[in-house]
Amino acid sequence: MPIRRINQTQNLRMPKESGIYDHADMDCWHGMIPDEDTAMLLKNSGDFLMRAVEHDRGYKITLSIRWGNEVVNSEIVPGIQGGYKFQGKHFCQTKDLIDSYQVTKRPLTVNSTLVTLEIPIRRQHWELQHKMIRLSKKIGSGSFGTVYKGALTIGIKKSITVAVKKLTEITAEASNALWREARVMRMYDHPNVVKYYGVANDYTPYYLVMEFVSGGAVDEYLCKKGKKIAAKARVKILQEAAIGLEYLHRQKCLHRDIACRNLLIGDTIKVADFGMTRHTKIYKIDPNKPLNLRWLAPEAYDKGIVNKATDVYAYGVTMYECFTVPYCIPYKEWEADEVYNKVVIGGYRLKPPKMMPEVLGDLMKECIGPEKNRPTFKEIIIVLTSYLEDKL
Repeated sequence: MPIRRINQTQNLRMPKESGIYDHADMDCWHGMIPDEDTAMLLKNSGDFLMRAVEHDRGYKITLSIRWGNEVVNSEIVPGIQGGYKFQGKHFCQTKDLIDSYQVTKRPLTVNSTLVTLEIPIRRQHWELQHKMIRLSKKIGSGSFGTVYKGALTIGIKKSITVAVKKLTEITAEASNALWREARVMRMYDHPNVVKYYGVANDYTPYYLVMEFVSGGAVDEYLCKKGKKIAAKARVKILQEAAIGLEYLHRQKCLHRDIACRNLLIGDTIKVADFGMTRHTKIYKIDPNKPLNLRWLAPEAYDKGIVNKATDVYAYGVTMYECFTVPYCIPYKEWEADEVYNKVVIGGYRLKPPKMMPEVLGDLMKECIGPEKNRPTFKEIIIVLTSYLEDKL
C-alpha cells in the first residue's frame, strides 16, 4: 500500500509513556518524518526505518519498508504491561524486534505481501532532535512560525548559534510548508545562501534550524542607517545577493520571493526565506491567491507561471528598494488594488531613485522591463562587479 498521508492537525508532542521515546537513540529511528521524506530515504527493496505516524487515537510506532515501487507500513504496538506486539509476537524491546527479522531474514506480512528487512536506514544528519536545540531571543515572525535566536549542540561540547523557525500553527498546511522549505534548503550550499542545518522532528512543533546571520534583514538595515549608507555599499549588497541568486538559478531553483526583507547581512549578504522556493525551471501559480504583488512580474498574472525572468523582475524591484532614502516599500503611496491596476493593467514601472548611479538605473530598468529583454543574474553580476571595480 502507498504511504499513508500524515495529517498534522494538532500539537503532536508525544508523551513519554507512549513508548515513543524508547527508540530515540536507535540508528533507524526517524521521529515524525513525513511520507515524502520517508519514501526518499528508502531507495531499495528491503530498506527500512522506524517512525511515528499520527492516527485518530494518538501516535503509532511504525515500521516503514521499501518493497518494489511502494513503501509499506506495519504498526508496532506498545504492550499494556510493557514490551511491544508486532505481527502477533511479543518483544521486550524494539531492538529485539528488528534483530529478529533482519538478522534471520524471516519474512513478515504486510497487506498480504511478504517482505524482508534488509538495510536499516540511519537517521540523517539533518534530522535533529529537540534536545539538541535551545531557544533564546525572538528575532522575527512569519505566516506560520516564529523565528528565534538559539543554540545547536553538535557532538559532546560544540555549540553553534543558529536561527530557529518554530511553528506556531500546528496544522497540515503549516507543517507541510515547513517540510517543503526544508527539502529545498538542504539541496543548496553557497556562501551567499543561508545555511541549512536541519529539522527537529521528535515531536511538534517542528523546528527548522538555519544559520544565524547577525546583521539582520537588509530592509531593516536601510531603515536604520538611511542616507549614511554609501552608494558603493548598496551596490555591494546587490552584487552579493545576485551571486547567491545566480547560484540558485544554476541549480534549477526559483526563489519566488526576492526582496530586501529576504536578504540578510553577515560577513556577506545571504539570500534567505525559502518558503516559496521551488526546485524547477518553470512553476505554475494561481494569480487569484495572495501574492507578493509589489515584487511580482506583471506577465505572471496573464500566463499563470513564474520562471527565472520573474525572479529577475523581483530583483529589479529590490534594486529600487536598496536605493530609496528614506527606505520605503515599493509604491508606498498605493494600496494593493491600486498597484495591480496601475502596474499590471496600466503598465506603470518604477523609476530609478535619485541616489542610484546611472549605470544601475539602466540595469534596474532592464530587470523590470519586458520579459524577453531581462538580463540573467550572470549578466547582472558582470555589471555590478564592473561598477565596484571602477570605484576602487
